[in-house]
Amino acid sequence: MKGRAAKRKAAALSVTNLGAEQMPFEPIRLYRVLQFRIDTADTAARRAKWAGGRLFNLLSGQSTQFIPLYGTHVRQVLSAAGQNVPDGIVPAKRYELRLDYAKRAYTALMADLDQAK
Repeated sequence: MKGRAAKRKAAALSVTNLGAEQMPFEPIRLYRVLQFRIDTADTAARRAKWAGGRLFNLLSGQSTQFIPLYGTHVRQVLSAAGQNVPDGIVPAKRYELRLDYAKRAYTALMADLDQAK
C-alpha cells in the first residue's frame, strides 16, 4: 500500500510542479531568469574555447547559442523583445530560444524595470 500511495503523491506533485513552471512570470522574475540563463550560455561560450570545455558543454547539455524555456516563457520573451509571437507555441512544451532574442528581451526588461523605479 505504501508504494502505491507514494507513487500517487509523487505524480500529483510532479503535475503541480509542471503547472507552476508554465505560469507566466512577473517582469522582475522574467528578468532574473533571463539573467541566469544568459549568464549560463555566456559561461558555456567561454568554456567552448578549449576542448575540455566543449566536452563539458556537450555532456551537460549547455548551449552557447540557445536557452531552454517553456512555451509560456518563450511567448513572454518574444513579446518583451518586440517580436511577433507565433501561434503554434505550446505552453507545456520546452523550447530552445535563440540567445540573441533573450538578450534583446533582457535589455528591454531592464529598461522597463529602471523606469518603474
